[in-house]
Amino acid sequence: MKINLKIIIILFFIIGIAGKFYAQGSINLLGKLPYSGFPIHDVWGHTDSIGNDYALLCMSTLGMRVIDVTNPANPVQVGSISGGGVQPIDVKTWKNYAYVVAENVSVTGKIIDLTDPTTPVQVGTFPGGHNIWISDSGYLYLSAPGLRIFDLNPNPIVPALVYTDNSCTGHDAIINGNRLYDFSDNCGTNIYDISNPTSPSLLGAVTAPSIFHHSGWPSANENYVFICDELASPTENDITVWDISNLAAPFIVDSFADPTSFVHNMYVINNYAFVSYYRAGFRVFDITDPTNISLSAEYDTDSTASGPGYGGNFGLYTFWGTNKILASDESKGLYIFSFSEPTSVQELNLEEEVKVDVYPNPTSDKLTIEFDKKTAGQKIRIYNAVGKLMLSENINTKKVTLSVHHLPSGIYYVELYQNNSKHLQKLVITK
Repeated sequence: MKINLKIIIILFFIIGIAGKFYAQGSINLLGKLPYSGFPIHDVWGHTDSIGNDYALLCMSTLGMRVIDVTNPANPVQVGSISGGGVQPIDVKTWKNYAYVVAENVSVTGKIIDLTDPTTPVQVGTFPGGHNIWISDSGYLYLSAPGLRIFDLNPNPIVPALVYTDNSCTGHDAIINGNRLYDFSDNCGTNIYDISNPTSPSLLGAVTAPSIFHHSGWPSANENYVFICDELASPTENDITVWDISNLAAPFIVDSFADPTSFVHNMYVINNYAFVSYYRAGFRVFDITDPTNISLSAEYDTDSTASGPGYGGNFGLYTFWGTNKILASDESKGLYIFSFSEPTSVQELNLEEEVKVDVYPNPTSDKLTIEFDKKTAGQKIRIYNAVGKLMLSENINTKKVTLSVHHLPSGIYYVELYQNNSKHLQKLVITK
């Protein structure tokens, strides 16, 4: 059936189901520094003694690049240090030092002096691991294998081991206040009181065995924790939200699934979660109500990468606030963004005629979407009846066929991006 998306498109229904459905924020590109030819991994930020900002970019076997981003519109590489034949994958900072680990946990971690960011110098080592976190009080938390805690206060270049726990495999760990959130793959998410970092006390755990507990972050009030499952299949949830107000009995309250991409890491600022979402790019979620999270904004850092798999947006640094956010793309380089919260509910643009075929409708297995002319760099999204994203696809041709067999029976809404305007159509899936 040929349709004209200038018509009604159930606007009254969309406004009715969720006032924030179109209350979308904005990701704004401030600047970028392209790199190519090798996998790029995580990124972190460092501010020197006179207030200049730097991005620390992990660059496969090439080591780490130091990039001056004080002026985000003009990022400039000012320093570098060799990887010594290994792949730096994660980096964190404390005072004037950067602590770098490689993907291979058997490879010794490196301590880099950043006193002069233009000439980074290796000054020490520490045991290898997969991921690190450093608290404001100067304790380094090293994940995988297990969990190890090092005190940096006696001597930052000779970390002192103060705690070891090998009961779980470990993967990522983050600190929020006096709590340690240990995301430990199939072992679960363990939550500790670290008032005394040398003797963590287990408070509770989310032990859902079906989830690969890769990474995550708590809500501001720590009544909820968001868990990212990097290995979720197309039929599983990428992000799950757990009520942990009673740590003895956590329970799931919401979830988000994108069958077309893998999720990576998350950081929370106030009412928003900032997520590196691999081939889907950089995404921001509105978590004002943790029981009803919604996609607020996104930026595809690599439009050539699509589908489940690695590549695209690997890492984020959000601790300078929403006016300067760093993002690393595995094959494109460094991006600098800002994020603007929505000021009002965005209205649908129904002024421009767009001719498109969406068929069959109803459907049970396949859905074909055909435009009247070739499009480029556009998106199609499918939401369920409560506004949750169920499928997202880049469109670069006049015609695309999508598999929807994994979606249960019900009412859905196909959102079409065309010439910077959004259009919706009702879709019925039957089994």
